[in-house]
Amino acid sequence: MQAGLRELPLFPLNVVLFPGQLLPLHIFEPRYRVMIRTCIEQSSPFGVVLIAGLSPEAPHEVGTTARIAEVERLPDGRMNILTIGEERFRIHSFRVSEHGYLIGNVSDYPLESGHPEERQLAQQLRPQLVRYLQHLSEVSQTPLQLDAVPSDPTELAMLTAMALQVSLLRKQLLLTSPDLRTLLAAERELLAQELAMIDLTERGVHPPPGPASFSVN
Repeated sequence: MQAGLRELPLFPLNVVLFPGQLLPLHIFEPRYRVMIRTCIEQSSPFGVVLIAGLSPEAPHEVGTTARIAEVERLPDGRMNILTIGEERFRIHSFRVSEHGYLIGNVSDYPLESGHPEERQLAQQLRPQLVRYLQHLSEVSQTPLQLDAVPSDPTELAMLTAMALQVSLLRKQLLLTSPDLRTLLAAERELLAQELAMIDLTERGVHPPPGPASFSVN
C-alpha cells in the first residue's frame, strides 16, 4: 500500500458527517452488521461518505471517520448505534470486501488552519449563525442555547456546517474545504444567502425559483 494510506471500512449514506457531529444509525443489512461488529470488536472507526450517484458503490472522495459511542443490540441481530464524527479523510481507491461492504484506501485530510483572516471571519460569522439558529428555534418551537455558540473559529465552523439546512451537495462542498479560512468564508456567504431568503419570507415576498450561486473558492 502507498505510504500514508490506510484501509478504512466505508459506509456510504445520504448524509454528510462533520467532525464533532453525532450520528445515530440503525444497522440492519447483513454486510453492515459484519462491518460494525468488526469495528466494535477492534474499537476502530469506519468512514461515513456521501453517496455520489444512484449506487452506493460511487461515494464522494472526502468523508469523515465515525467512532461508535453507544450500541444497542436487538434480538434479531440488528443494532442501533450512536456515532460521533472524528476526522476528515480522502479516498484514493476502494474495493468491495468479501462481506460486501466497501473498504477504502484513504489518507488523512486535516483542515488546515493558521491564516490571519480566520479570527475576523469567525467574528463576522457568529452573529449570522446566532440569528439563523434563532429562526430555526422559532420555526421548530425548540429552545436553543444561543449563548453557547462558540467563538473559536474551528468549533464555530463545524457547528455552522452541521446547522445549515441546505442540500447535501452544498454540505459536501463545505466538508471538502481545503482550509479553515475557505470554510468560514463559504459559510459566511451561504448564511448571508439563507438569511436574505428568511427576510424575504418574513416580509411575504417570495423569491424567484432556482438555486443561489455558491462556491467554496
